[in-house]
Amino acid sequence: MTATEAGSIGLPPEASTLAAGEDEAKYSSSNPVVRRLIARLVRKLRKLAGSTAGTWVDVGIGEGLALEAMQATAGSLVGVEYRHDKLLLALQRLPVSGIRADAGMLPFIDGSADVVTCLEVLEHLRAPERAVAELARICHGHCVVSVPWEPFFRLGNLFRGKDVRQWGNNSEHIQHFRPSTLRLLLNASFEDVKIYSCFPWVIGVASHTPAPVR
Repeated sequence: MTATEAGSIGLPPEASTLAAGEDEAKYSSSNPVVRRLIARLVRKLRKLAGSTAGTWVDVGIGEGLALEAMQATAGSLVGVEYRHDKLLLALQRLPVSGIRADAGMLPFIDGSADVVTCLEVLEHLRAPERAVAELARICHGHCVVSVPWEPFFRLGNLFRGKDVRQWGNNSEHIQHFRPSTLRLLLNASFEDVKIYSCFPWVIGVASHTPAPVR
């Protein structure tokens, strides 16, 4: 399937086109529990993603804070982001090539990326299956995705008084995943899928051939 056939996904209706600062607020949280959980997530993602002498494409790079925390290393690091203001911050933060693009229409040739990451993005998309199909199309090596683990993520928000009016659900989270639903989504486009828990997130590692044991 080509990028053009995949079609645009865009942003959900609730999302603002200008969102710079959202990622910074999350990664600089003063809540010690949140900071500890994020640090654990970053360590797990760093281990699963590894490094590459080839091309690493991060779809939904945001402000670049996740890749910065992961200490991502690659021969060529490319960040894709739909929101222009976030991408500008990522370019200031990281030695990365930036492309403003839609997750359903990635401007890369088939099999051009050795490592693909898509971190806390799929829950924001109206058609996550299109994004996953694109991740699979450009992925030559392995792809790492992370999503909130529901309903635990929402319960955690409620307990700390966040998004109370939405019962703990971020208004931009329009998809809700469990390990089984993430596996099902990835299996539609990848041959080999492994699911890892990193409460309150779920991580998937997918490839077109059996992935190495990490």
